[in-house]
Amino acid sequence: MCASLSGAVFADSEWKLTKEQDNILLYTSDNSEHTYATRIEAVIPAPLEAIVDAIEDPEACSDWLFRCQTAKTINQKESAHQYTYYIRDYPFPLKDRHGVIEISRSFNDLGQFVLNLKLMPTMTPEDTTLIVPEQFEASITLTKTSQTHSTIILEHRLNPGGKIPAWLKKSLHEEFPFKSVRGLIESAQRKQISRSQSALSKSFAAM
Repeated sequence: MCASLSGAVFADSEWKLTKEQDNILLYTSDNSEHTYATRIEAVIPAPLEAIVDAIEDPEACSDWLFRCQTAKTINQKESAHQYTYYIRDYPFPLKDRHGVIEISRSFNDLGQFVLNLKLMPTMTPEDTTLIVPEQFEASITLTKTSQTHSTIILEHRLNPGGKIPAWLKKSLHEEFPFKSVRGLIESAQRKQISRSQSALSKSFAAM
């Protein structure tokens, strides 16, 4: 297991190991009363390409992003920046959250694949039944360790906006990101199975 993978993004955060389960390390940081900062490190038994497919496929959102109600891409996936609109279910009696997320892709100096996600409030349609978070930004760093395994570092900050009851704060800080990464692992493995079956079908078709 990765005891401490390199690649800190939010360098001003002081991380504290809060949970270790299912080969996932979850760190939290007390940045402010309303902003929740989380760092997750894990080894994913799937190739990097399958993980990226799962993250960038809006139809897979509900498969892995915890409490994702719906998501759709609002521009061409092949463009430099992908924009995805999402609605995330929040426990009653809170209003659900929604927004447009900008996803940009790059390789860093270490050859790691990096996905940066940022909330775009001005692009989010008005809806009085939903709340736009005050802040959401995340960085996902993926490292290919073999043909079948990759490592992930996810760092994110969230200010969900509105008044959050005390009983939900721990869930936002820990449960939401932890279950999302665990769901991503499962989704990436399904993507890889689908990719392998597709490649096998093409091989038979070429015979």
